Amino acid sequence: MLRFRFMILLLIVFISGLIQGALIPLLSTLIERDGAPAWVNGLNATMLYVGVIVSAPLLERFVRKYGFRPTIVLGIVLTAVATFALPIWPSLLVWAMMRFFIGFGDSALHYGSQVWVTSASEKRSLGRAMAYYGMSFSLGFAIGPLIAPLVDLWFWLPFLIIVFFCLASLMLVFKVENEFPEVEKVKTDSKGRIRLILVGAGYTLLPAFTYGFLEASLNANFPIFTSRNGMSLTETSTLITTFIVMSIVVQLPLGRLADLYGKKRILQIVLTFGTLVFTLANLVVDSYIGLLFLFALAGAGLGSTYSLGLAHMTEVLPRSLLPTGNMLYSISFSIGSISGPMIGAFWLSLPKEIYFFMYAVILGILALRLFTSTAKPIDL
Repeated sequence: MLRFRFMILLLIVFISGLIQGALIPLLSTLIERDGAPAWVNGLNATMLYVGVIVSAPLLERFVRKYGFRPTIVLGIVLTAVATFALPIWPSLLVWAMMRFFIGFGDSALHYGSQVWVTSASEKRSLGRAMAYYGMSFSLGFAIGPLIAPLVDLWFWLPFLIIVFFCLASLMLVFKVENEFPEVEKVKTDSKGRIRLILVGAGYTLLPAFTYGFLEASLNANFPIFTSRNGMSLTETSTLITTFIVMSIVVQLPLGRLADLYGKKRILQIVLTFGTLVFTLANLVVDSYIGLLFLFALAGAGLGSTYSLGLAHMTEVLPRSLLPTGNMLYSISFSIGSISGPMIGAFWLSLPKEIYFFMYAVILGILALRLFTSTAKPIDL
């Protein structure tokens, strides 16, 4: 039964990644075709992450009161209704509102599944569990963009496919019994729980910020950087796809290594490795083959940052604090996803020879923070 529930949750996470992967390029392309300025398009896209940030503290209370399954159901229904509304009212204002609700809904779907998996997994196999979790989302996110071009066949088609997947995930989640997070031995309010985590294990939230920053800035700013430096769109897409594919391929081996040698130690190694890779990228900035090789290495090392960081956070927190910890982890990821394209846009004005060095600095700071930080005991 536990294995069956785990498989169902992985399928739901896959669908969550697929929805995000499909909607982000689909809506951005349609708004671009409508002739809206780039900054309007970017602001509209940001509403997805605003929805994630707003939802996080509300969902933490919701999951404690109603359990994991109702949280996932809430997310599926919100996402399905908002997605169905998109082709009915094709206007910037409505789409910004719907993106907010999709962000809220997808966050609920993702959050409920994430807390459920982290709460139910044994610590000795946590690295593998989070690796499967990360692989499922990444695979969905990689396949999702293939749905976007279907809009040229029929405007409604990609939206209806996404709604279909929402309904499929709704049927799946009702095949497992509802469960609740572990109850605290000593009752504390939300602010108290947040303070305990920030003081005792605040550094464990940094991998989420870093991965969100890296993923969003590479997707949003890197294509602009390459086009300005004479690289074709096909070459740029291949580089980003190589990063994603390698991150999927290496997630499970890294998860197994994390269970054997420690989550924090493997995180330190991959972040140090990523720092070196992006430093080397500055030396081959004009070579497509050189960048392709280094992007493969970067994806292999850094693609597991989110899942490894989540596994380490789960390892050091009491189970009763996991809903709050996952809430803060989601917020950290969303802040990284919002700030990444903004800061990355500034980097585009710098000389191309130091563009990748800026990523190396971010990764190096995080690696150093992990080397110098230790979790403090959290007593409840």
